[in-house]
Amino acid sequence: MKMLVLLQGVYGKRVADHLRAKAPQEWGISTWIVPAISEPIVDEPEAYLPPEEMAADLILHLAETPQAAQLLPAVTQKSGARAVIVAIDNSAWLPPGLRRQLQRELELLGVTVVFAEPLCSLDTETVGYGDSLAHYANADISQFARHFGKPVLDVQLDREGNIAGVQVLRGSPCGSTEYTAGLVLGLAAEKAVPASGLMCLSYPCYASMKFTHTERGIDTIMHNSGRIFNEGMARALKSAAKK
Repeated sequence: MKMLVLLQGVYGKRVADHLRAKAPQEWGISTWIVPAISEPIVDEPEAYLPPEEMAADLILHLAETPQAAQLLPAVTQKSGARAVIVAIDNSAWLPPGLRRQLQRELELLGVTVVFAEPLCSLDTETVGYGDSLAHYANADISQFARHFGKPVLDVQLDREGNIAGVQVLRGSPCGSTEYTAGLVLGLAAEKAVPASGLMCLSYPCYASMKFTHTERGIDTIMHNSGRIFNEGMARALKSAAKK
């Protein structure tokens, strides 16, 4: 699979570096640093694209401005990509109106797009968390999600019920899962949730702390990232207790 990663700052660079370190060797991962764009509405997106070839099956959008997101239809056409993952770890990167516009434009081009809010919510058939949970069907996105997305762990407990080992079967794209797996060793299983979710956020998590209204009440994307890790840990502990 050929993947093109669009990025602008340290958030995207950290994800891209982790993907290169952990992705299957047969994947081809290239990056494009999206230029700064001052105009609020991008009338000629092609003018900002690089002259060189941008061939890709899948685009991972990690750029951090609405202007960068407006380039996605042009990037998919230039690259030939048929699938796009848009990371939304900050709602300011992709306001709701622009999100709906992008979905319409990409669907007209025959491109499947998913909006991962947060990025670590990605699974092989679903994306998002809580209010934003959605189903999708795309082979390239599912292939990516088999390796990166919602944490899937295999936990070993010692006789005292403490965590003796953690194997990361699937980790978040940013690398926080592997980081947290090292921190929880020796932790009592009964304390691992919610403690491990808080440890995960200390990576640090770059998801937004901006408050939004949800079915839960006031919430943040960062808190959802912690919950996603806690749910993965809870499943692993339940399996470990049966061994």
